[in-house]
Amino acid sequence: MQAETAWVKPPFQVGGLDHLAVQATCINIYGRLLPGITNVTDRARYYSFYPWLIWAFDKAGHREFNDNFVERFRRADCLFCLVSQRHADVCGDDADDHSAAMVGSDTLADVARALGADGVIRLSDFSLREGAKKRYFANKLGGLGQYYLGVLRELSIIDGDATAGIRYTRQLGSVIAEQMDCSVNRALFMEAVDTDRVTAAELDALHGFCPCQLCNNPGEQKILGELFFVRDRFRDTEALPRQRSLKIILQLADLLYAKGEQLSEPLFRACIYSGSLPGGTPWAVPSALANTREKWAIYARNELLSIAVQGLFYALLDAYEASGLRMDASTDIANWFTEQREVLEALDELGQQRTFSECVADSKSWLPALADWSEKMHEVQLTERIAALSRGIKSAENRKQIVSAALKTLIALARRTNSADRQYADLVFEPDYFRYYPINLESFARHVSGSWASSTIGEVLRWLAINWGLEIHLRVALRKLRGQSQSTFRIRPSDRGMEVIAIPPAVHTRPRFNQAVRVLKDIGALEKAPLGWQLSPIGRAQFELADAQ
Repeated sequence: MQAETAWVKPPFQVGGLDHLAVQATCINIYGRLLPGITNVTDRARYYSFYPWLIWAFDKAGHREFNDNFVERFRRADCLFCLVSQRHADVCGDDADDHSAAMVGSDTLADVARALGADGVIRLSDFSLREGAKKRYFANKLGGLGQYYLGVLRELSIIDGDATAGIRYTRQLGSVIAEQMDCSVNRALFMEAVDTDRVTAAELDALHGFCPCQLCNNPGEQKILGELFFVRDRFRDTEALPRQRSLKIILQLADLLYAKGEQLSEPLFRACIYSGSLPGGTPWAVPSALANTREKWAIYARNELLSIAVQGLFYALLDAYEASGLRMDASTDIANWFTEQREVLEALDELGQQRTFSECVADSKSWLPALADWSEKMHEVQLTERIAALSRGIKSAENRKQIVSAALKTLIALARRTNSADRQYADLVFEPDYFRYYPINLESFARHVSGSWASSTIGEVLRWLAINWGLEIHLRVALRKLRGQSQSTFRIRPSDRGMEVIAIPPAVHTRPRFNQAVRVLKDIGALEKAPLGWQLSPIGRAQFELADAQ
């Protein structure tokens, strides 16, 4: 029998995400609640600029999708960003209104800033895919290809792809393009793109393209308002969750402003989870928004579970790496971890021999009411502490605090859980979904009322370290290795025993909240006021309008 041997190249090591498959359910939920807005679609005006650009090319006779089209498109993408950067510098006010999250801004901000009164910029110095002085963006179709194309296709504004070509749709894309065209200097913009050069004076003359100017174009502002709030020609039952989520954000912004507070993602998570505003005031929403807010509360609850589990995994890996030991099995590491001094001290706070159900009963002495989420022992604050500590200096004391906060978070969630309820209410997941994502609210409720109830808190911690820590991480990493040929192991077996590759901090998911708020600012639904951002007349009108059916 003939045998051949060859070297096998090791898989490429990457950072990876969601090492315990605990964030996926959170992402699934918020994806349903804000369709049409993603974590990378930051500016509302790109929803009109990209269809306008393809429409403008069409008007100029540039219809064939070839290398010339792509290069012209990339120069235009650069120019759009340069206009916003220049306008931010000229206005001298908050750059967030102008150039924040513009595609290529990391590269082009300094270029625009260094442009003197008589300066000239050659666009191809930054737009060329090969040979640029400093390429503004790698993707063939720039920000459209990387960030916005999928969403704009989903909304039936643009068709096509980077291979077959892109085109605006007649029913929606052209309508949006025509509205944007009313307030911008198309001729000067296209001249700059065609000649591959733009001066400081021309950038100033093109300021109408800056995202801050969207609100000065009533037609464009109106049609984008219809798009995001799912009205008129954008009516779509499946997109109604976006309308309702945006309304919830608008109402919360209004209520917080009245209390002298500014809308933020941490405040949103706290208020949506507890149903209460700062100070414990109940947050009453219109009945039409109640179901959507309940789903956001489920997301926030799942997020708390996620941070607690991630925190325990962080503490486990940190302690193991610091020890310099090498063990061969997950059970050995978990047994060792639960005997460490800092872990025993954290368990002592709850009573090492107390069962999990007894710890839940005991929590009435230290757990604040659900509405009192600003109290330091509330699960909202406990998880914020976990996230902060896992980004801080590594130490035994930090590990102790993380373990303590994580266990108390799980106890708090258990105390507020009715195991008989459907933990995801009317949210439906595809068959076998939780087979791939076993750390979820349903499994948590089963363990709370089942095997954990009579186990000591130390035994539960050991179980978590093995089953919702090391073992599930190995399964997730192996699945990614098989499916993507990439190594995402944070701890892996080796001939010297299990070795730590990296220690991932506990992190929150990003529920498209910041992007949604940025969109609301761009279209004028939120406006600047002396104390920050508040509901505008346009935003109030959108909030008060009934659901589009």
